[in-house]
Amino acid sequence: MTGPTGPTPQDPPRTSRYEALAERWRLQSHRTDELHETLRTHSYLLLTELATELGVEARTWKEQRNPFHRRYVEYRLSPFAGSEGETRIDRYTARGELEFAIVLTFDHGEDRFPKTRFLVPLATRMYRQHPQFCLWDPVAAAPLEGFLWVATRPAVIQDILTVLDRELAIDPFEGPPTPPRLGCL
Repeated sequence: MTGPTGPTPQDPPRTSRYEALAERWRLQSHRTDELHETLRTHSYLLLTELATELGVEARTWKEQRNPFHRRYVEYRLSPFAGSEGETRIDRYTARGELEFAIVLTFDHGEDRFPKTRFLVPLATRMYRQHPQFCLWDPVAAAPLEGFLWVATRPAVIQDILTVLDRELAIDPFEGPPTPPRLGCL
């Protein structure tokens, strides 16, 4: 009931339109943070499963001029340049995918140099509450040509191994792979 000067003490307080929208935003922001954390978790799980598959989960090598030890299979955030050439801090696409990369190091021995480090661009997303993975084309911001989203980490690991087998089977005298699918660091 409303009195001559406004609501009476018995009337419940009215929520402003702004407060209602702000509450929706807070919920959406919280859920977005949860989604990002879930995607990062799945990408790290992929990294550990790939290292295990390759048998290098505990192996490291020491950089030649630094005291740092590096793993043979490493996680790389924000490896892709934005439209202006700068490294993007935002790793999430407008469609909700997490772009990331795995760096694989190949060498003639832990203490032998030079080493070759391949950058394998990947992405993960949630589809109906389940993670999906794919080899990623950072320029097109889409799955790498010839590859689709897959529903399991073993399936994308098989895709990674297929690309590595293909790239590493090419004789340098025959020319580089066309198109190249892995970046070298």
